[in-house]
Amino acid sequence: MSTIITKFAVASDKMIAELLYLTRTWLEEHPEIAMEGQYSKKILVNSMNSFSSQWFIVYAGEEPAGFAFVTEGGAKPAFLEGKRAIQLQAFAVLKAYAGAGADNSLLEKCLVVYKGRDAIWAPLSVAQDFLASKGFVETNNYLVKETW
Repeated sequence: MSTIITKFAVASDKMIAELLYLTRTWLEEHPEIAMEGQYSKKILVNSMNSFSSQWFIVYAGEEPAGFAFVTEGGAKPAFLEGKRAIQLQAFAVLKAYAGAGADNSLLEKCLVVYKGRDAIWAPLSVAQDFLASKGFVETNNYLVKETW
């Protein structure tokens, strides 16, 4: 079994190429999700250079296996107003690496980096079953994990 490790993604040519590969492959694996253009090179670079956002890439050995995008930007649900909350906007592991620990490593990195926040929330469409198994609760049409 390959070593699983999650890293911060920086706006290098290599990591941008890996994120483009991951997002394109994940969308091919999930044709029911319509996100055309959302993961273009320009959008990825802009979000990677934002102080309010962070991309993560999980690797199985040397191979990119999945990604997560966490942001403090944008509007948060009304029930989280006044709380220090962060959004898990994207969380995906390629099918070839499902069940190999990549998803656990990826989520652990997101939670460690943003520890101390009051809550982390995600749209219901983001890895709903996995996040629910890790203590996220459906609240007002979102998945929410408070104080971890």
